Amino acid sequence: MAALIHKRADGTQKLCEISDKPLIIGRLPESDIHVRDTFISRSHASIIYINKTFVIKDLTSANGTYRNGVRVYECNLATGDKIQLGNAVLVFEIDSATGNAILRQVSAPSAAARQSFASATAATTLPVQTPATV
Repeated sequence: MAALIHKRADGTQKLCEISDKPLIIGRLPESDIHVRDTFISRSHASIIYINKTFVIKDLTSANGTYRNGVRVYECNLATGDKIQLGNAVLVFEIDSATGNAILRQVSAPSAAARQSFASATAATTLPVQTPATV
C-alpha cells in the first residue's frame, strides 16, 4: 500500500496511508493534509494513487491548483513538482527507497512574491492543462 508523508514547514510531519479513498488537501483541520491558509478552500484538492502513479485533482477550488506555475484540474505528479494552493507551496517527491510520496510544505511566498504573481496572472493568460487520462 502506498503512503504519503506530509512534511510541514514547522518541521512536523504526518503519515497518510493511501487507499481507495483520495487524500483531501484543505484548510479544515480534519483534512487528510491540513494546510493553514485562508486562500485555500476547505476541500481544495485531492491526491490518489492509481496505476503506480500519484495524481492530484482540483476539487473546484476557488483559487485553483497550480503545478509548476500552470493551472491544473487533474494531472500526474512527478518528483520535483511544485504545487501551489493559495499562498502555500508544496514540493512533491518520491522516496526512491520506499516508493512513498513526500509532500514537503515550504514557506508561504512573501507578500512581494504574491503581488508579483497576482500582477503576472492578471496581465497574461496562463495555459490550462486538461485533465489527465487515468
